[in-house]
Amino acid sequence: MSLHTHVVLPGRAPREEWTQRRYWLPTVSQMWNAARLNLADAFDPFERGMMTTSMRQGIGMIVVLGLAAGVPTLLANLWLGLRTGAAVPLAAVAASLTNLAAGYPANPVASEVAHTASLLAGIEPRMPGLLAGLLSALGLWLNWPLGWLANWIVYGAVVAGLARLMGAPNNLQSFFAATSFTAAPLVLTGLSPIPFLGPLAVIAGVIWAFAFYYQAVRHVTGLDAARTLLSLLLPLVVIAAIPTLLALGALLLLLAA
Repeated sequence: MSLHTHVVLPGRAPREEWTQRRYWLPTVSQMWNAARLNLADAFDPFERGMMTTSMRQGIGMIVVLGLAAGVPTLLANLWLGLRTGAAVPLAAVAASLTNLAAGYPANPVASEVAHTASLLAGIEPRMPGLLAGLLSALGLWLNWPLGWLANWIVYGAVVAGLARLMGAPNNLQSFFAATSFTAAPLVLTGLSPIPFLGPLAVIAGVIWAFAFYYQAVRHVTGLDAARTLLSLLLPLVVIAAIPTLLALGALLLLLAA
């Protein structure tokens, strides 16, 4: 069978061909179609009437796009860490608190906290300062795809489970393969370090990604609009309610004591 004239279904690739890019990434046109919310051409570019993207390709796409989205933040962190000669988290905290103290010069507490943070950031690390800044910036960069993968798997598993409870016939393979394309619009969130434009890009990227996720879940599960929205929003409501419930429980315990 020629791989150039036939569609290789997910999980059917010969082992010796796993090192080829096509088995770890969908095509660029598929990612672009996903960003345009063109689900049919993103999921089934060969019009075979089935999902021709594998979960393995989805993982590869999330890793690549996550790293690409994290490049602007990587450059900003490198500039901050190498300039201060400290680990990026400490340098970022010191810079933020210094700006806060400058905005409230009459507040002695803010000035003291900012001074303490600056002292901590200026402590000589065990490794050379430049190396500490470089390694911490690289670590934060690698957190981009890892965070995306974690959210994709955990949130997706909960949504898929709720969809099954509501009567959807989908399986996890096709569900995760479809929802992995949400990484395409999320690339916009990588522009967050840019002043003024960054927050707008993050908001647009999140809304765009949620719209695609909704369309993807509805496409794969075949649920109606109401049940699809319920599957997507119920986990978010529960996650948002947990801190409130914990705080309320702690308050009740304090009052009871």
